[in-house]
Amino acid sequence: TNLATLNLSSASGTPGSAFTVTGSSFAAPSSGGIGASAATPVQLHWNSVTGSVLATVMPDQVGNISAAVKVPQAQPGFYTIVGTQTTKNGTNEYGTPARASFQVLSPGQRPVATANAFQAASFGSTSPSSTGVIALTVALGVAGLALFGAAAGAFARQTRRHRVPAAQKAEK
Repeated sequence: TNLATLNLSSASGTPGSAFTVTGSSFAAPSSGGIGASAATPVQLHWNSVTGSVLATVMPDQVGNISAAVKVPQAQPGFYTIVGTQTTKNGTNEYGTPARASFQVLSPGQRPVATANAFQAASFGSTSPSSTGVIALTVALGVAGLALFGAAAGAFARQTRRHRVPAAQKAEK
């Protein structure tokens, strides 16, 4: 019951360039037996669930897909690849549609961020912004420990002041 996902081999390209779309967690064909159902195809649309169809592909036995597509003629900018799959009665399969972002580039334009840049950010990039977040987290942790230590010390001193010596207790 996972949500369907799409992954692009490239997050940007010029009109006419090719890239691969892979996906997972689409409805897979049932395995044999009475009442077994065939999977319905996954359609990859350009920029909306009703956009032009870039490819139609059948999911494998575990719900994975893979299709080679070309960037359609489009103005430079940001677009969406949408993967749809419907049931036999025409409703959306659970967990669909799936989406992935794509940037159409003009010739010679550099992408805002590549797929590898997104992966680096997710898996231990040492960019200045993530380094700053780590330093702030460490500083706040140290400050928290210092406050805890100060409070524990104050509590211990307060407890010692209010103790009544055993000799005074015996006199009463």
